Amino acid sequence: MKEENKLLELMVRVAACIFKFMSSQEASNMFKRAQFPESDLAYKLVQILKNYQYPSIKVPNIRRYVIEIAIWMMKNNEANILTFARQGMERVLESILDTTFELESFSIFCGTIGLCRHSTTIQTLVETAMKLLAE
Repeated sequence: MKEENKLLELMVRVAACIFKFMSSQEASNMFKRAQFPESDLAYKLVQILKNYQYPSIKVPNIRRYVIEIAIWMMKNNEANILTFARQGMERVLESILDTTFELESFSIFCGTIGLCRHSTTIQTLVETAMKLLAE
């Protein structure tokens, strides 16, 4: 199970990086070609956040990357805002604000010691996502 969690974090991280460089049209075409509705991805992202209600030492950045993808999705397709709202994303984000941990602030580790901080805090990401949901 441990390896599966690490693989999931890696895949979510890669997706977050890729989406940053895609236009909304490119993403829309990709989802159509893959025959994978964006709503299915939104559902899976919310499920990941629900599974990781608390930060995990084994996969310390998974919640950050999921929120980054959700923000990108909501900015690029307004229909996704409603999809995330229906999935209970706001409630999940509120719980993340209550459970953030210093560990989630780092992108590079040496063992269990954080060496390099992310430029954006997870609190800022959560606040951005919540503002988008409120629109």
